Amino acid sequence: MRISLVHYSAPPVIGGVERVLAQQAQVLVRAGHQAVVVCATKGAKVDGAIMEYAPNFYIKRVQSALAGSDVVIVHNMFTMPFNWESSKTLAVISREMTGTRFINWVHDIDVTRADFTDLQLRASHVAVSEVRRREFCKFAGLKDAQCAVIPNGVDVPATLGFGKNVAVFAVKHRLLERDLILFHPTRVLARKNLELNIEVIAALRKQGVDAVCVITGARDLHRPESDVYAEKMRALITKKKLQDAVLIAGDVFEPTEDDVRALYSLADALIFPSKSEGFGLPVLEAALHRLPVFCSDIASHRELANDRATFFKLADDPAAIAKKIVATVKKDEANARRREVLGRFGWESIYKEYLEPLLKKS
Repeated sequence: MRISLVHYSAPPVIGGVERVLAQQAQVLVRAGHQAVVVCATKGAKVDGAIMEYAPNFYIKRVQSALAGSDVVIVHNMFTMPFNWESSKTLAVISREMTGTRFINWVHDIDVTRADFTDLQLRASHVAVSEVRRREFCKFAGLKDAQCAVIPNGVDVPATLGFGKNVAVFAVKHRLLERDLILFHPTRVLARKNLELNIEVIAALRKQGVDAVCVITGARDLHRPESDVYAEKMRALITKKKLQDAVLIAGDVFEPTEDDVRALYSLADALIFPSKSEGFGLPVLEAALHRLPVFCSDIASHRELANDRATFFKLADDPAAIAKKIVATVKKDEANARRREVLGRFGWESIYKEYLEPLLKKS
């Protein structure tokens, strides 16, 4: 489907509507649509979208830019007065392009009802919140059912600082859709006790939790036995059929410091089951990322975490550790809110729940 998105301006111009328009275009492209951005910003660019420059919104230029569109989404131009002649032009085109569905996407309202009525706009209506829908319907003399609510989304990868490698990794393994993400930043060494991660994930999945453990897993070039241990761990992962639940990022790409920070941002908790540590820096890093810490009860971890971590004995039953992790994470209100935002306001969720059904109506 060819979908045109129209606004006065687009990135690199900075603004809330400009950001939403760009992210909306990008999620439409990822869903297989052809997105066209029509604006009056010379040199505007939205990755993945076709850019149509329409200086001053001259009617012939806009008609040309919108030609072939199945849907035209006009952001804020019918309810804001910044260039009312352009708004009138688009309203005229909405009446002329009878084979194309126009959508009036309402972010803000600052025109008179008389001016809005005089547009004689042929369009359906969408507001970005329930509050804005009530305001718009009262303003336009419409019933609530005549205006849908589709919230703005959050660009989760950008907000969490994903580079390309982490973004691709997250999509491939559905990380944003999982119930629980444990993170273990570590080299592949026997004393790091990766087998306990594997057993804990196996236990979590038996308990009905769609859990995943992401291990950075860089090789230790100074220790040839690291490769032997890594192969042993891969074999154990395969034996337990956890290839999509225990992920060694270092097998796919070489994580940078930025990638590690992004993985901390993505995680629900740190798991750090080392048999021995001289220090244990991730215990401190996790605190800075406000992650709950689940770590082995060894002297170095006690020294760093005091009583602000959940400790387990190396000989503890993995099922008991798994239950402890679930119980602790459930009490984390900040994480619960984070999970809610991921589930409700990530752009992929917005597309599936709102945009796709809207487009199927047209």
